[in-house]
Amino acid sequence: MKLITINLLGTSAIRKKRKRIKFSVTILYAFAWIFYLFTLYYVYKTNLFISSIYQKDIRKISAEIISQGPKLDRIQILYDKKKDVISKNNIYLQKHHRSINWLHKMIALSNSIPENTRLKELVVNTDPGKGKEKMKLIGYMLIDRENQDVTQLNTFKRSLEKQEAFINDFDRVDIIQSRIGITNSNPIMSFIIAAY
Repeated sequence: MKLITINLLGTSAIRKKRKRIKFSVTILYAFAWIFYLFTLYYVYKTNLFISSIYQKDIRKISAEIISQGPKLDRIQILYDKKKDVISKNNIYLQKHHRSINWLHKMIALSNSIPENTRLKELVVNTDPGKGKEKMKLIGYMLIDRENQDVTQLNTFKRSLEKQEAFINDFDRVDIIQSRIGITNSNPIMSFIIAAY
C-alpha cells in the first residue's frame, strides 16, 4: 500500500516560511558583518589612541636626546681622554720613572761604588713583570793579588742597601752572578747585581 501526502496548506505557506527563514538569516548575516566592522573600527581607534600616546613619549625622548646631545658629546670626549690616561697610567704613576728620583739614585750609586770597582753596564727595566729586576748593575772589581778579599762584593751590596736614596722604590738588592777571572793580567771578580 502506497501512502499519499496531501498538502492542505498549499505552497504559499511554505513560501512564506522560506521567506521568513531567508529574512532571518540575512538579518543575522548583516548583524554579524556590522558587529565585525564595529569591532574592527573599535580596535583601530584603540590602536590609534595608544600609538598617539607612544608618539608623544617618543617625541619627548627625541627632544631629550637632542637637548642632551652636546652633553653626550662632551662625555664621549672625556671618556676617550680617560682611556688615554688609563693606558698611560703606568708611566704617570711610577715614581721610579721620574728623572729627579733617578738623579738621587745615580748619586747614591756613585757614592757607594768602591774605588776598585768598574761598572760596564747599567740596565733599567722600565716595565718589569712580577719578580723581574728593575735595575741590573754589570761590572767587575779588581782583586788585590796579596789580599784576595772575596767579601768586597757583599760589602758593595750592603752599602747599596744602606743608601736610602738608592734603595727607595726597590724591594731588595741581590747578587745574581759573580765570577773570578783575569783581565789585562789582573785578577778580577765580574758581577751582576740586580735590584728588584
